[in-house]
Amino acid sequence: MPRITSLASGRPLETLGLAACAGLTLFIIWTTLGVRYPAQIMYGVALLLGLVATFALKAGPLAQRAPKLDRALSAVLILLAIATSGYYLVEYHAIAAYREGLPNHWDMLCYGVGTLLVLEAARRVEGWTLVAITGGALAYLLWGHFLPGAIGHRKLWLDQVLEVSYGYQGIYGIALGAVVDVVLMFVILGAALRHTGAGDFFNFLALRLAKGRRSGAAQAAIIGSALFGSVNGSAPANVMSTGVLTIPMMKRAGYQPRFAGAVEAVASCSGQLMPPIMGVGAFIMAEVTGIPYPTIVLAAVIPAFLYLLALSAAVAFEAGRLDLAPEDTGSEPFDSRRRAQGIVLVTGFATLIGLLLAGYSPTWCGMSAAAVVMVVAMLLPGTRLGIRGWTSVIVDGGRDGLAVLISCAAIGIVIGAVNVTGLGVTLNQAIVSLGEGNLLLALILAAFCSILLGMGLPTAASYLMVIFVAGPAILDLGVDKLQTHLFVFYYAVLSAITPPVALAVFAAAAITGAPTLSIAMSALRLSLVAFLLPFAWVYHPEINLEAVSWASLPALMATVGMMILATIGISAANVGHYRRSLHPLERLIMLFAGIIALTQGLLLSAMASLVIVVLMMRARGGLHSSTPRSQIP
Repeated sequence: MPRITSLASGRPLETLGLAACAGLTLFIIWTTLGVRYPAQIMYGVALLLGLVATFALKAGPLAQRAPKLDRALSAVLILLAIATSGYYLVEYHAIAAYREGLPNHWDMLCYGVGTLLVLEAARRVEGWTLVAITGGALAYLLWGHFLPGAIGHRKLWLDQVLEVSYGYQGIYGIALGAVVDVVLMFVILGAALRHTGAGDFFNFLALRLAKGRRSGAAQAAIIGSALFGSVNGSAPANVMSTGVLTIPMMKRAGYQPRFAGAVEAVASCSGQLMPPIMGVGAFIMAEVTGIPYPTIVLAAVIPAFLYLLALSAAVAFEAGRLDLAPEDTGSEPFDSRRRAQGIVLVTGFATLIGLLLAGYSPTWCGMSAAAVVMVVAMLLPGTRLGIRGWTSVIVDGGRDGLAVLISCAAIGIVIGAVNVTGLGVTLNQAIVSLGEGNLLLALILAAFCSILLGMGLPTAASYLMVIFVAGPAILDLGVDKLQTHLFVFYYAVLSAITPPVALAVFAAAAITGAPTLSIAMSALRLSLVAFLLPFAWVYHPEINLEAVSWASLPALMATVGMMILATIGISAANVGHYRRSLHPLERLIMLFAGIIALTQGLLLSAMASLVIVVLMMRARGGLHSSTPRSQIP
């Protein structure tokens, strides 16, 4: 999650903001322990604490020109947040029982001011992109009836628009609910792992596993970023956390700066796709769909393996192309501190996975794992925390979740607008009609919609918004519910490396110093397999392991084998090297054969796999003269 920069000179505000962050952590723990409140009350309290913390810790629009005035503005916004949220919490039962659909003047004032406060908080944590999306949704609610044809809707009065935006269909809807009910507890777990040092063990383990390999520096970046990102849940934050170590290491090994930045950006996305935690994506999906958590995790195993295989093969081929020497990447000793970190990490993950498989709720499992992490850390000298350490865990547990909390509250307005106006149905009909008789075209349109709408947003917010816009269209085309949600979720994750709003790429560029566009282009090439994988499980649903049996096992193994060949072939074609430099025509043939083998039916996939095997044997046998090395754009 992006860190919230504080107003250093506004000490009282900063103290209030940190107290609100700690209060958010304690409130989530309190409600997880069994002290439950009505959903709107829980969401209202969490949002109030999030708004107070955001306005107190994040600089406002006047910070550069008039700092004192900006702090005064933030204080006023905090008071308004307390007033509007307090009114909603106190009056909620009366509103639900008597005034739903018939708001009075005080209700409308609360809804209007509350909506504007959420928009300003969203601007402070995620910038103008999210405000533009949410503001567009509000404008569509207000004036969409002037639009012609199918995109228009019946006229909505101001009181209806305000009620939709600030009610259970909007801000307090399913997006905010998923964050409060599931995501924030795993943010707290991530803070516990980071402050006890268990998170650092990911990098140590990655360096050890990649030791002595020619592509060892890049392989360590992939392993470390994937492991850390699985818990972290934010690609840009993952880049900033692990990239400061891995990107300079890759550059020292001989990789070009833009390639090193691209590897880190793509690897940082992989953690959110890697079981068992998937950056809490699996838990949100289970909450929204009702599909059991183990089913979702099992479905993600083979796609995640192919994603990481593609990236690992690409950096290995690039190391071969550059003729890099093996590097000793894991020279740090496995001392008592590292052993303690490893014990904390293993016990925490074992608790989490064990309870999940036993059928307990994700939130309870996350809290139990966090408790085990903290208790075990206190028992070992290498990870023991003092008062300051405990305070940091409690404060950062709330602070690290502010961005996703506020973003999903704002995205609720978009979801409400899509549902109330019928825009979702219109878009679904358009996608289905444009792709009528052509599933591939319809899927491409849905993928484009997913990436476009998800740009610049946290993965959870992106997924929750897009699944209500494009998801029903994919379902109408006959795609299974699980495949549909995974399809949308993958592209929500990949939006972090898709220009022009590629947040993970911008983070990598800040570390490498290389041009952002060159890193983005390299990242897109490295992630080509990842962009194709959602199509792969639509045409080969067996790789999601939903209905595996002894009878279907041979076909499954054949399909996975062909996909492995396709993944390696696409990576070799991207880099232009497999044992030797590949001729441009060889690269082109291998690329198209890989795409066909990954996405088409059994017969075409088998023929394309055979082509890849022939080209690999040709390259391995040296039957074609090597071509001069060329730099990858």
